[in-house]
Amino acid sequence: MNVVTHSANYITGDAAFAVDGRGVIVLWNKQAERLLGYPASSAMGQRCWKLLSGQDIFGNRYCCEFCPLREMASRQESVHGFPLVLRTASEGRKKFPVSCLEVFDKPGHGLLLHICHPPQESRDASENHHAPGRITGNCQRGALTSREHDVLELLAEGKTTREIASTMCVSQATARNHIQHLLHKLHVHNRLEAVVKGQHLDLI
Repeated sequence: MNVVTHSANYITGDAAFAVDGRGVIVLWNKQAERLLGYPASSAMGQRCWKLLSGQDIFGNRYCCEFCPLREMASRQESVHGFPLVLRTASEGRKKFPVSCLEVFDKPGHGLLLHICHPPQESRDASENHHAPGRITGNCQRGALTSREHDVLELLAEGKTTREIASTMCVSQATARNHIQHLLHKLHVHNRLEAVVKGQHLDLI
């Protein structure tokens, strides 16, 4: 296997790896070696989906040849952080909070940097206290604004952005903002996942 290298520089204390536009792993730091269990020598040059086989919390594949995250990055769309289930070298599948950052010198010529945080269960217990905006325990309903609740219910009815804007008497841009805030708070990627998550959390 040919080892791919890249000249990009970055500094982070968390586990991080980056893929190019073809999904080939071109950066893999020491923290990634420790957290995911794969040495850089075996990870570099591999297709990310073949090594990590990532899925979202619903079991939908995200690490694949036609990765939606790479597609979003190629269009310079923001990718919000979300929980991702990755295949580790020694512990099987584990869920990690993941943040993504596109690093590029010009559109279409960049890397998608994944920053993997330690699993929630391994964090200090003090980080598990209820915080504003988090969907946890009895704070589920209070974590969303009334507008976001309205949007979630309209999404469950199958309404489009235009229909949501009309029902709420707001512009389509404002409706899109409400939807994006809702997806971010629920840690999901699309409207269908938001509805499923909302039903699971008894929000709708």
